[in-house]
Amino acid sequence: MAVDSADAVLDGDQTDERLARAVIEALRAGRSWAHIATHLGVPPPAIRGGLGMTDRDWQEAIVAHENACAARPGGLSWSRRS
Repeated sequence: MAVDSADAVLDGDQTDERLARAVIEALRAGRSWAHIATHLGVPPPAIRGGLGMTDRDWQEAIVAHENACAARPGGLSWSRRS
């Protein structure tokens, strides 16, 4: 999921599309949702009732994290962190 410097200037739909493609590529390569989230700098989701973290928990954490990054003034999403 390496990103070159040209990707850093993308935002909006282009960034969303690149993120989606990067996630699909990572999953095809056998990476877990936890691995993808860690690569994106997403903090671990809260564990509910002593249960382990599920893929769904990680997916929701990734979405929340990316939405928060996109909402920041001038905020770039995942490409800035890669």
